[in-house]
Amino acid sequence: MHTIRVDGNDVLAVYNVVKEARRIAVQEQKPVLIEALTYRVGHHSTSDDSSAYRPKKEVSDWMKQDAPISRFRKYLEDQKWWSDEQEQALKKEVRAEVLSCFGEAEKLKKPAVSNLFTDVYDELPWNLQEQKEKLEDLMKKYPAHYDASAHAKE
Repeated sequence: MHTIRVDGNDVLAVYNVVKEARRIAVQEQKPVLIEALTYRVGHHSTSDDSSAYRPKKEVSDWMKQDAPISRFRKYLEDQKWWSDEQEQALKKEVRAEVLSCFGEAEKLKKPAVSNLFTDVYDELPWNLQEQKEKLEDLMKKYPAHYDASAHAKE
């Protein structure tokens, strides 16, 4: 099997490796394993506090220096294709757009409660059908505790 090891923090290197792996897979009909070496910023899980075995400064320093986005931004700046002024203007523009969209979304009703059950399966398995019926019964029995007025109708 073809294997390719790549610096997973280098956006352009990853792009080129994936492009080549796709070429091999499509043209040569062979599988390709890509090993992207990178740094795990987050904890392994919610029960893992990685600051117990590595300093928080290590993580913050890495995020500033070698994180993929920071690295790519530095590359763009070195090429004179991007600047701090453009960055700040874009952040301001995107923030305004996100807040506007967020405000519009807040005005919409939440999805129908039945979407809890219908968004995954074409046909509900018996156990989910049972849960759906129990929820419907509870919502009818205790309407003060299960106010669905903020949700779209079924």
